[in-house]
Amino acid sequence: MKVQAAYIFALTRTLRDLGCDPSTLVQAGRPIDEDGFFRMCEEAVTLSRDPSLALRFGSSLHLGSHGVFGHALMGCRTLRQAAEFLMQHNPVRAAHATVRFSFDQDNVMLTIAPTADLPGAHNFIVESFFAAAVTAISELVSAEIEGCRVEFAFEPAMPVEIYERYLRLPVSFGKAANRLIGPREIADQPLVAAQNAVAEMYVRQCGKLLREQDRAVSYVSEVRRVLMSARGRIPNEHEVARQLNLSGRTLRRRLLNEGQSFQEILDDVRNRLAKAYLGETKFSIAEVGALLGFEDAANFRRAFRRWNGCSPQSFRGGFMDEAGASGEAEFSTSSDEEAPPLEAAT
Repeated sequence: MKVQAAYIFALTRTLRDLGCDPSTLVQAGRPIDEDGFFRMCEEAVTLSRDPSLALRFGSSLHLGSHGVFGHALMGCRTLRQAAEFLMQHNPVRAAHATVRFSFDQDNVMLTIAPTADLPGAHNFIVESFFAAAVTAISELVSAEIEGCRVEFAFEPAMPVEIYERYLRLPVSFGKAANRLIGPREIADQPLVAAQNAVAEMYVRQCGKLLREQDRAVSYVSEVRRVLMSARGRIPNEHEVARQLNLSGRTLRRRLLNEGQSFQEILDDVRNRLAKAYLGETKFSIAEVGALLGFEDAANFRRAFRRWNGCSPQSFRGGFMDEAGASGEAEFSTSSDEEAPPLEAAT
């Protein structure tokens, strides 16, 4: 799986803030893979020689930095659902760490056990993971998180105040595991996005896209990722190229080499979202068209008929008939019952 360009930008920005020149770390062209990114982190550690690098880097990663994954988290109903999504679709995986989400009688715990480390910064993965997790949770609940703490299995490499400055939580060391602990009830606290009529649908669409990205990463999938990440106005070809650090001409040439054009990818993304909106929300045809960037409903109807051979109204009617016959009209993607511990490689 390729690493988000935003991670690279965050790392280089952190180095600049520390007074270092990150030019030797900059990668041109398509996003690098996980192994390449971890090699970059090793170089950054050597370059900065600052023990706070991982905390600084992790705390600078906001939800938008995680691309499709981050936008899917913004569509989750609860922190429990967000944690379950994390188990299924880690933004950086491979054999670097194992993450668990579990409960006991009083607490909910997010635990990370690294299976690899960075020379000169053995706790880089753990520290950056928790700094990013705390930042993401704070954004999801729209407030600083309270009643939580971080436990580390290692001894501090710098004053405890520095850890607490970036994690914004009480920390302790020499514990049995590296884990973020909070009161059990926080897991099912409704998030702001819980009121969003399309939130559940969006989480499912993002999950599907992430699974497809795992199977095959290409410029076509990178463009599709950028388009799907844009909750709101869909970016044009020039804007997508800029996000991928390419010129418009280079992007067109590389997509052509893979047998597709930007317009074909845009149509595919719009069609996927159109069918999801029509099947899973009560938005009007005009509202769906507007969400997908069409200037008027007539243009959307013509495009939809060209893509699917039927009108949006006919598609919606057929979808509802099928859902009614199968009894599958429920939108929820996770159970309200207690989930067992989950884990995934990160």
